[in-house]
Amino acid sequence: MKSTSFTIKLFLKVERQKKDGTATIYARLRLDGNKMELTSNKNATPEQWNDKAGKVIKHPDSRQLNKYLEAFVSKINNAYSQLFIAQQHITLEAIRSLVLGLPAKEKSVTLLSVATEHNVQFEQLIGVKYSYGSYKNYKSTLKYLIEFIPLYTHKKDIPLSGVNYRFCEAYFSYLTTSKQCHTNGANKQLQRLKKIINYAIKLGYIQTNPMASYTLEFEPVDKVALTQMEIQQLFELDLKRPVLQHVRDIFLIQCFTGLSYSDIKLLAPEHISLGQNDTYWIRMRRQKTKVSFAIPLLQPALLILDTYIKSPGYPILPVLSNQKMNENLKLIQELAGIHKNLTTHLARHTFATTITLSNGVPLETVSKMLGHTKLSTTQIYAKVLDSKIDNDMKYE
Repeated sequence: MKSTSFTIKLFLKVERQKKDGTATIYARLRLDGNKMELTSNKNATPEQWNDKAGKVIKHPDSRQLNKYLEAFVSKINNAYSQLFIAQQHITLEAIRSLVLGLPAKEKSVTLLSVATEHNVQFEQLIGVKYSYGSYKNYKSTLKYLIEFIPLYTHKKDIPLSGVNYRFCEAYFSYLTTSKQCHTNGANKQLQRLKKIINYAIKLGYIQTNPMASYTLEFEPVDKVALTQMEIQQLFELDLKRPVLQHVRDIFLIQCFTGLSYSDIKLLAPEHISLGQNDTYWIRMRRQKTKVSFAIPLLQPALLILDTYIKSPGYPILPVLSNQKMNENLKLIQELAGIHKNLTTHLARHTFATTITLSNGVPLETVSKMLGHTKLSTTQIYAKVLDSKIDNDMKYE
């Protein structure tokens, strides 16, 4: 939970002085710039009130009255502490309800307001906890929700409680039809929606999860990779345009290192060091997961990198935007006569299967080089490899 600034001050509301000359003692609550006043139901005259000390003086029952006021303030502080310990959303209204023993009122919070708040918080943690790519995905989720909700409800927004099974089914249908998302792509959007709802629960906006009954069913996907022959075709391809040469070189380095797009974009001379047996290594921290990894530089990648390294402190390679990289890879694919869809991520698959697993590198070692946080993520490539071996061994 984010930190809050909370103060309490007792004061005498002299502007509402009664006929007998007394006025009511109030507590002024301030929470992050907002304020509220709660009555203590006790009275005193201006002469009997010490505003600086927040207590009565020269009163016939000063001792008992001040004890009551101390207990009143303590009750307010306890209400605040109760909300804080329960990790609920702290509001002045929620504190008032606890002090007065009233049933808590659930704040009417809408889906788009929470999704927007979530994205603002997410953006502040880019480079600390999250990657910019993940932030862009949540921006897309918010964009799709803004488009879909008016079609679903004829309103601009809906309460969080409205994000139920029916809503999710309709949203999935919208994503797979109107937005032409594949099944897994639509499920990714719903997965991010689930995380936004969990964010709302943690902040105390809602107490129960309206999406609890909705399950995601991802379709298994085979990870496509280049063969040694196809990699050789790219090496031997005669490219005239410098931009295509750069894109091809970057792609090949990815094939031999497993570096993701976000990591190779930041690759600098200081990330390369000489290890044992005169072997050069890349040592970095993954932008996506912040996991450290080390990869020995194979000769083909080292030869390409040698032509680009200039001065320390700057990225080595002229990496374009991911969209431009993939657009140029599509053209290179056609020129090379390769029938697989070349993307920056395909190069990472190629490293995992063709370069490492196919050559007997243990799964645990491949997982560490890829910077995976779970071995199960790397095991997907092993399944692809088993499938390929099975197909290769079949007789016609």
